[in-house]
Amino acid sequence: MYCKWSARYVEHCGAIAMALLCAGIIRLGVLGKLPLYIHPRYTIFTLVMASVGLIASLVSMMVGCRLRQAIKPTAYPTTMRVATALLLVMACAGFLFVQPATLSSRTAVSRGIDRNPTLTDASVSQALFDTADYSQLGIKDWSSLLAHYDANFIVGKTASITGFVADNGNANIFFASRFFVTCCVVDAQPIGVPIYAPDWRYRYAPNSWLEITGEFIENPDVDSPHNIVLKPSRIQSVAPPREPYVY
Repeated sequence: MYCKWSARYVEHCGAIAMALLCAGIIRLGVLGKLPLYIHPRYTIFTLVMASVGLIASLVSMMVGCRLRQAIKPTAYPTTMRVATALLLVMACAGFLFVQPATLSSRTAVSRGIDRNPTLTDASVSQALFDTADYSQLGIKDWSSLLAHYDANFIVGKTASITGFVADNGNANIFFASRFFVTCCVVDAQPIGVPIYAPDWRYRYAPNSWLEITGEFIENPDVDSPHNIVLKPSRIQSVAPPREPYVY
């Protein structure tokens, strides 16, 4: 049976979906979770555009309803109405019930944590290396230094880093990892420092956050491709930081 309301509902599907999307983005901003998906420098811009999009969607639906009052709506098949309703319900459920989460260790491994990407040029790494206080260097800094320098430069230096556990398939070595974000999580690049901790899987679970202090040594694991690893003197479990990514 044809339903006038259902037909108009289908015609406004695009505007409703846009309104839900914009409302979801605003919700993330209110909860302080938007930086889990985009670089913090884009937060205000994103919220402004989401607000504009929400207002535009609502205006579009109101204007559309008034223009169609004197026009007989198109009759849409029942299957189309049902499919549209299901899509909107799923979108609502996603925005309301799915909790925002950071990228996982599985993502870090799939995006090549083993490749130890170069995030800074050699001159910047040289400036980092020449610093007098290595305690101020974070996981991004050490990852860059490991990419540019060999064992002669790194071995013997101490470091204190915080990251989540990423399993690269080695029973003696795991990565203390984080994601480097330039724009949003789509382009997030995993960075990390290899940690030498034999049989680590019995003590630390993937995705758990650790604060690790130790000294860089030549890798004693002959099966590992990494020349330098951090040998911990202290490992402490910590809560995920408020800003889990580095920029």
